[in-house]
Parts: sequence; structure tokens; C-alpha cells
Amino acid sequence: MVKNSSKWIFTTSHKPNKNQIEKALQLANKYGGVYLERNKLQMNKENFYFVIDKKLSLSFQWEDGKLFFHPSVSKIRLNNYLKNGIDYLINAVSPQKSDIILDLTLGLGSDALLLSHFCKEVVGLEASFPIYAVVVENITNYDYKENWMKEASKKIEVINSDFKNFLNEQKEESYDVVYCDPMFENPQYKSSSINPLRKFARYDKITKVDLEKMVKIAKKKVVIKARSNDSVWDLYNFDKKNGSKKSGVFFGVIEK
Repeated sequence: MVKNSSKWIFTTSHKPNKNQIEKALQLANKYGGVYLERNKLQMNKENFYFVIDKKLSLSFQWEDGKLFFHPSVSKIRLNNYLKNGIDYLINAVSPQKSDIILDLTLGLGSDALLLSHFCKEVVGLEASFPIYAVVVENITNYDYKENWMKEASKKIEVINSDFKNFLNEQKEESYDVVYCDPMFENPQYKSSSINPLRKFARYDKITKVDLEKMVKIAKKKVVIKARSNDSVWDLYNFDKKNGSKKSGVFFGVIEK
């Protein structure tokens, strides 16, 4: 995992135009980082840096990799749900038009995009600054091919916060549904969409105390996503547990 840098580097792609340089300077100032011209950037295994490309999108790069925003399989999942009524997340959450949903582990936001299509608002937390910055700077500006995604993205509030600290600050029944999808304790490395996040993600385990705090701030329910052999299932008496035996990924529901 990459440790927080006191000075994040912001740069551009090669041969930048004026708008790219201005955007990189703006973001460096916004996040207390430093701007470096691309041709002055030293390439080595220890160097991580934010890059503004020709479309003014922000990515996070290193010597042999790149983290960038994309809606992943949200489109396929919605199409499948509308066709057959099956999506384990949607079925577990049962989002309503008036709901405000707290997503404690936002990642690149594909779950939040899907949920926000059905609800009033999703408040998404991301503890890792590189992931947070890439999502918050791109999620409403991405060139979505589907209009529903464009509209859904406007209903997502992105916050750079650790969910454990955040839970301590919330009042009772602050959100309709609380959803938590921590990094799996027993991951499979086949997922090309998740693999770039692994280097920067937080790996905090859910504790029983965390679950109790989630239940306290939820009006309707708490939904947890985990692999079948992760330890969270031993911590609480879940009312429902549904998922795919093939993938080994399950959604546990605690009803209020």
C-alpha cells in the first residue's frame, strides 16, 4: 500500500496544451501538492504521480501501472437487472427513490453509480487519497455513453475519509441504508477492474463494534459484501445472506 505523501505530484501527459498545465497547477494547489513539468519528472519505482491528459481527466500513475476512473460493469449490471430482476447488490439494498445511502468503501464507485440510479443520494467514503482524487475529479465529468449514468453520477457525494472514524461522528439513523464492501480478506486476482486498486486500497477489517455502529446510524438496514470465507460472517447474526456460489461473493443484510 502506498503511504500518504505530504506532497503529491501533479503533472501532465507529454506535450501538454495550456489547459492541461492550468488544470494540473489548479489541482496541485487544491490538494496541497506540487506541479512538475512532465519532462522533469524522474521515472522510478518509488515515484507515483497524478496526470492530467488531453481530455483533462485525472489519473494516478507509476512506472508500470495506471489507476483511472471508469464505470466498470455498471451498464451490464443495470441491463441484467432490468431484464431479469436479479442483481445481488440491488436485491440486498432494495433502494427506494427517497433513500440516502451511505457507501462506506466507495472504491471506483461502480456500486454507487448503480445504487444512485434508484435512490435520492449516495454518500461515498474513500480512505485512500489517490483513489478518492481520481474518482472525485472524474465521476461527474466522465464521458458516459448512457444518460442514466450521467444523471446518477450527479447524486454521488464523494468524501475522503476512513469509515471507522466517520462512523464515530454520525448521529443515530442518519442514513436509510449503510453499505460496506471492504477489500476481501481472501481475494481472487482475476478481476482486472479491482487489481489496480490493490496497491492503494485500505485493508481495514470490519469489527463487531463497526457493525454495531453501522446498525445504529442506519434507519432501515445494513448491507455487507464479503467472500463466503471472510471473517465478518462470524461477527453478527445476519437476517439474510444471498450471493453467487460460483463467485463466492455474498451480501449479508441486517434489518432494523
